[in-house]
Amino acid sequence: MADNNPDGGVSVDTLILDDKLARIRTQINSKLDNQKHLAIILSAVDENIEEQKNEKTPVAYFVSFLSLLDQCIQDDQIVDTSLATTTAYFLDLVFPFTPKALLKAKFNQILAKLAQPLTHPDAEAPLVRSTIGALESLLLAQDQPQWTSSSAISPKRAFLGLVELSFDHRPKVRRRAQEAVNKILSNPPASPSPIHPGASLAADVSLKKLRELLQQFRSQKKKDNKELNSTIIHCLQLITSITSSNAWPSAQIESLCDVLLEISKTSDQYLVSSAFGAFEGLFKSMTSIIDADKFANVLNIIFDLKPPVNDTHLAASWLAVIAKALESFASVAPQVCIEKLPTILPTVASFLGADSKDTYTSASQCLIAIVTQTIPDNFLLQPSQDNGITGEIYELVDETVTFISELIEKELFSIKYQHATKEILEFVIGATLKLRSRANPDFLSILETVGQWRTNEAENFPHNKEAEQLIAACISTMGPQVVLSVLPLNLTGGDQPGRAWLLPLLRDNVRFAELNFYKSEILPLVEFFDNKIKQSTNKESVNNKIFQTIIDQIWSLLPHFCDLPRDLTTAFDDSFAAQLSDLMYAHVDLRVPICHALRLLAESNVAYQEGALNDDLLMQQEFPITEATNNIQYLSSKSSNILSVLFNVFSSTSPDSRGFVLETIEVYLQIAPKDELATTFDKVCGLLKNAMDEEASKPEPKGNQTQAKLSITMMDLIVSMAKYVPVSSHNALFAIFSSTVVLKDNALMQKRSYRIISKLAETDAGKASILNFIRDIENVVIQTTELTHNSARSARLTAVLLILEVLPQSDLYFVPAILQEIIMATKDVNERSRELSYQILIKMGHKMNEGGIIENSKVPGFDADAPNSQASLTEYFTMVSAGLAAQAPSMISATITAISCLIFEFKDVLPTEVLLEIASTVELFLTHNSREIAKSAIGFVKVEVLSLPEEMVKANLTELLAKLMRWSHEHKGHFKSKVKHILERLIRKFGIEEVEQAIPEQDRKLIANIKKARNRSKRKQEEAGEEAATATTSANPEKKFMSAYEEALYDSDISDEDEVDIYDEDLNRRKKGTGKGKSNQFILESGDEPLNLLDRQALAHISSSKPKKFTKQDVSSKSSEFKTKDGKFVFREDAQEEDPLAGKSSGIDAYLDAVKQAPVRGQRNKLKFKKTRDDEETWSDDEEDARPVKNKGKVHGKSKVSKPKQKFKARKKL
Repeated sequence: MADNNPDGGVSVDTLILDDKLARIRTQINSKLDNQKHLAIILSAVDENIEEQKNEKTPVAYFVSFLSLLDQCIQDDQIVDTSLATTTAYFLDLVFPFTPKALLKAKFNQILAKLAQPLTHPDAEAPLVRSTIGALESLLLAQDQPQWTSSSAISPKRAFLGLVELSFDHRPKVRRRAQEAVNKILSNPPASPSPIHPGASLAADVSLKKLRELLQQFRSQKKKDNKELNSTIIHCLQLITSITSSNAWPSAQIESLCDVLLEISKTSDQYLVSSAFGAFEGLFKSMTSIIDADKFANVLNIIFDLKPPVNDTHLAASWLAVIAKALESFASVAPQVCIEKLPTILPTVASFLGADSKDTYTSASQCLIAIVTQTIPDNFLLQPSQDNGITGEIYELVDETVTFISELIEKELFSIKYQHATKEILEFVIGATLKLRSRANPDFLSILETVGQWRTNEAENFPHNKEAEQLIAACISTMGPQVVLSVLPLNLTGGDQPGRAWLLPLLRDNVRFAELNFYKSEILPLVEFFDNKIKQSTNKESVNNKIFQTIIDQIWSLLPHFCDLPRDLTTAFDDSFAAQLSDLMYAHVDLRVPICHALRLLAESNVAYQEGALNDDLLMQQEFPITEATNNIQYLSSKSSNILSVLFNVFSSTSPDSRGFVLETIEVYLQIAPKDELATTFDKVCGLLKNAMDEEASKPEPKGNQTQAKLSITMMDLIVSMAKYVPVSSHNALFAIFSSTVVLKDNALMQKRSYRIISKLAETDAGKASILNFIRDIENVVIQTTELTHNSARSARLTAVLLILEVLPQSDLYFVPAILQEIIMATKDVNERSRELSYQILIKMGHKMNEGGIIENSKVPGFDADAPNSQASLTEYFTMVSAGLAAQAPSMISATITAISCLIFEFKDVLPTEVLLEIASTVELFLTHNSREIAKSAIGFVKVEVLSLPEEMVKANLTELLAKLMRWSHEHKGHFKSKVKHILERLIRKFGIEEVEQAIPEQDRKLIANIKKARNRSKRKQEEAGEEAATATTSANPEKKFMSAYEEALYDSDISDEDEVDIYDEDLNRRKKGTGKGKSNQFILESGDEPLNLLDRQALAHISSSKPKKFTKQDVSSKSSEFKTKDGKFVFREDAQEEDPLAGKSSGIDAYLDAVKQAPVRGQRNKLKFKKTRDDEETWSDDEEDARPVKNKGKVHGKSKVSKPKQKFKARKKL
């Protein structure tokens, strides 16, 4: 608006409106009629404004659409409903941006026009809803004098109409009207009073309506009148809209509470829920200190309406309202709220004496809510100027804690409330967890009482679970020292009862305790019970087993006492550290708890220092972050000795169970001083060298080794240290990497070598060092391409990916140097390797797209004088596509898969001519006889159909389908289903007629089949209705994929059960015998015993296919098919029988034959021509099996049996 824009430019409001209208204009070609209609009407209005030579301002649109609405409604009749709805939509859009002065000046005229669709009996919901929005903006623009005027046409009159519409039977109309009422009341016009002039009107109408409805509800004979209940709910929703806007008049609060509480005691849960919503709206609206008196008045009214304790209908509802009211009141005036607790808590606690379990359970939950929600966390702090807690507040909380403890001990633990002991204990647990250390010492007598109930097992206390939960809460909040002073363990004998059951509770709840207490009071018990075991004559006695269990439980406490201890610097001294070290050497079974303790000792302090508990105010006060910093410095000074011990323990622990030691080592490496760490690193490097020299001089022992080689152990330590050592040690790291990565016979060492690069890349300093040594690292990686063991491939690819991230533009020759290896890795058996290969291919594409110079002379296999080339995405695709000219089918297949991934990633930035060239080249491979190649080519076609521009696919559709349909009858390898998926995609994209016209004539039967199946499926869905659709949706959860490319390649919009299978004739034949396609389940019998359905192994005996009993005749008849004369079994695999296309000519053979005859480069870059056997005309992987195989004689009377070579999908999962 002009007044908001003194510089005279375009106002912000105008820009926002223009943006909204611009989005509608873009929908002129939308397939949805309503969106298209909006764009057409807007276009017509734009033309009209331009013809009148007016600017497209909010006022111009306001006038245009208002006059258009006038044309749609003539003589109290809606002439054009569609146009009227669209016009009202635009009025709702434009009104908020129209100058308020105009809306005030023309209020009567505008209201008269808007009233017609609002009051017309035939007006549809969309029209009314949009008009309500326009009316809302109109009323928001009016000032106080207009609201208080007594004229016949006034804002109050219009507002009354909105309130009436809030009871409309149409849900969207009703909801929109309620939202409008809420917004108008939340934004009162400027005046001395903060309450909106229309608030009393809305409250009167809604309360009167609610009373009338409630009267009908009482008098009705039929108690489940849904229509009446719904109307009451609608009225309550309106009241919620009014109360949540803080507009409910104070004089009518008591009447409202009375009615709402009456509704709350009904048995209809929806009515009760709506009544609570109205209460909640009332409480939430009062959010400032100004509302404190009003809130206190509301609370008094609610407490005056307290029902009898045994009123089962109203008590629970009243308690729920009290809990919500006090929670809201505490947010407004917490100190006042706490002051009221001594009068509130006994009133609520009296309901614990109710006969009904529901009532006293609700009372317990209400008490928990009151204590946990009304006392703010900062009120538990010690008074100081920094936190704003005064001595008065501290004393108030102290008195409140004392009052709560006395109420529990003297009142709630009495015989009167014995039936609610479980619920009372739950309240005590909640209060203890809330008050934390402030509960000490007031709650100690309660702890002692409950501890006696739990200890005296002769009385068989029925609520041991709750008692233990309370003791656990006391341990975590007040500390184990406090709890054990009240409830001692008494494990060494004497008259007092033993409490061994406390040990598991301590283990699970100790934190932030005193380590010295564990050393002096608990740990000595280990020696006591050890002596008992040693003195025993019968080592297998039950007592000894009990003693050993107690010892184990005591050691299990150590890690938890080391979780952020208060006294670390005094308790963890040299003698205690030495004691733990000796125990780790002497007792293998203690290594896990001690390592866990050492790890937590450092880890908890580091996490705390980094702000892990910044939101815990009480913790911050009791244990400042500076204490954690001092603890870390103290541990850092001892880290060298700790690491030495851990290294020795690591070396002497078996490889498959020493991960926990390595985790502890890494924590101390993180805090160790850099100079000491460098010294330690040098020692480990020396040990590695000595170990490798010694292992090289000795022959490797045969058989399985349970103990890892020392060199592997040292290498593990070096890898863990790589991330933390100073930059000065990075030279040694790279030297180790270069010398160990070439050990082709040592896969374990290779894995760890590559992990050095991965670990270094985790830090900025490490990345900088990698960049400094990048040329050397690249050369090592290139030279070790053929030396890498398969099991180290994943680690190598991880390192390559990290190298590419820091690769400078001057070193782009690295990309073509390793490209072939990366492409072949897409066929790797290891899933992680395949995933990494795709990430590397994409990373290479981004690097090449950034530009730079490729020094081809540095690429292995290229001439020394090979010219440089310019890096680009097109050049990169040329490099990748070179693999299509390979001689091995696996290389061609891998290349096609790589191209598919890259096309999907870079489709938006590649030139159209490059996309066309790649697509046409890859499509040629659809005619190849090799299934491996064809399978990858079909995958490419699916990506092509999904990703490439429609025009490009459509132009080549006939030729593409001619090649693709070659595999439409091949069942093996899921070729047929893959082709059908692609056809279905094409039909959705281009329509069935277009696809039918492009498909070869002999295959059009398949399209007809798809067409029939789609119609059949559509009919079934229509017959089943929405319920069946919902059931299908829930029965078929959405598939998850690890990348967008994988989703495109392997997912299908076609449901496996709904559409794809319908088109599968084989599946249809299978389904005919199973009813409506439902899967049957069968129980597999095992012997004569019936299946025990309670057995955990029961599922193993359930099958989805009908089990068949085999007789001796069956076995003998089947075995005769495979048995030879000498009784041996022979399984023949004939490739010609497998592949019906093997004899057909291939359209790409001529191209591949030409490529095969081309010379290849051998050693020293010399050209060589390939020699082929007479019978090796083609190199299809399928025909390879059909070649005559020479008979091999037996070696020493034994025949060599080889397993059939496995085939792996290019990218089953990423």
